[in-house]
Amino acid sequence: MNSATHSNQILYGLGLITGVAALLLFGAAVGLYANKFGEHLVLMLGTPLLIPLGLLLFVNPRLLFYVLIGTRCALDPILESARFSSSFGLGALLNMLLVACAVMISIQGDKARLKQSVLLWALPILVMIFGVTYAPDPLAALKRLIAFISYFSVFTVGMILFEEKKLRTLLRVVVMSSALPIAVGLYQLSTGSLAAEGRLAATFTHPNIFAFYCLLVLIALVYLRRTSAGPGESEPGRLESATHSVLFVLLLVSIVLTQTRSAWVALTLIALTYGVVFSRKTLLWLLLGLLLAALTPEVQERIVDLFSGNEVANYGKLNSFAWRQYIWESGLNWMNSSRYLLGYGIGGFYHYSPEFFPLSGGTHYGAHNVFVERFFDGGVLAVGVFAIFFLAQIRKAFVLIRHDHFTALVFLGMILSYLTLNASDNVVDYLAYNWYYWAVAGAFYAAACQATSSRLRS
Repeated sequence: MNSATHSNQILYGLGLITGVAALLLFGAAVGLYANKFGEHLVLMLGTPLLIPLGLLLFVNPRLLFYVLIGTRCALDPILESARFSSSFGLGALLNMLLVACAVMISIQGDKARLKQSVLLWALPILVMIFGVTYAPDPLAALKRLIAFISYFSVFTVGMILFEEKKLRTLLRVVVMSSALPIAVGLYQLSTGSLAAEGRLAATFTHPNIFAFYCLLVLIALVYLRRTSAGPGESEPGRLESATHSVLFVLLLVSIVLTQTRSAWVALTLIALTYGVVFSRKTLLWLLLGLLLAALTPEVQERIVDLFSGNEVANYGKLNSFAWRQYIWESGLNWMNSSRYLLGYGIGGFYHYSPEFFPLSGGTHYGAHNVFVERFFDGGVLAVGVFAIFFLAQIRKAFVLIRHDHFTALVFLGMILSYLTLNASDNVVDYLAYNWYYWAVAGAFYAAACQATSSRLRS
């Protein structure tokens, strides 16, 4: 028996012992908090369901990962009603379960891919950990750190699944996960039970999150439809192909009905790039789609809204973009120059917003711009580290172009669309969407790493 195998067995044994102990402690905790949380039916019924998921962790961690990814898009309303406190609930337990799942898969998976993932994420995670140490609200900052570690976890699993020739399996799970949210969205549309201002939110807590999720699923779907199955992978049957065609249309319609302008911009840029590089017919469909969208009252209202309410008076008279600009300016002008290097700690912008934002009315607001928030919370250090983080991925995507033109441009389009969405929303806090994004991004990053290794050997 070689040393690597022996080491894996030791790690697996330790993981098994730790998991069993955690399950026993968890069972005891259920009884201890039963009296306090007994009135929360979802919390009481949902928490014990984590036990079989915990057992699946040791029996088949990959299957558990697919279960978590396949259902996470439908869980936000349930998890919002199942909290132990304002900061923690079943969602936090699911995060920890996902991280444990990634650890088990990493123990069994390819160590080269794990090393590459760690090298990419090490500095951002260290910056986040450092930001927690001087955060104004340590508990809320810790919650954000756990969420960020879960993003790293799904990214790592995505890399390992690619190495195991399971890319299409992962993408199929991501695509088919959209069935329930779309069905709920159709129900909301038919019954008029839409979110605020008549926007479509489906199973998500905000229409923007649903729009970003649909955009990611659409990218995965296009990749599946345009690429052929690799060795050991099955080609889609007629039923699956027909289902994909229906989903494609419904995803496009859903993105329009969410009335999320940043998602519209990202979708247009991706379609334009795809049309120019791969299919000129796509440009005609894009033009037709834009014309049809322009005739939709909801789209007209969202576009016209940008040309009114640009004078700062009060929240009610500002359009959403002008409101965002005002909160960015207020936060950056309020910052003390001594904080430019390290910022105010994780969650600083949200915590101090009532102090610097005249329109807050005592309410805490996020920056609605991850770049501004990174600077406010982590200073130049955080901005620099995360710039390197994304530039490293973009560089890998360009290396991949020489080996797989289509996959490289899909990966690059994903990164650029993600950055576009981050420029106008609190995307990093949308956990469900980030799970999907980083799992797929991890798989494509692995493809780029593989291409880099091939280039070095040649």
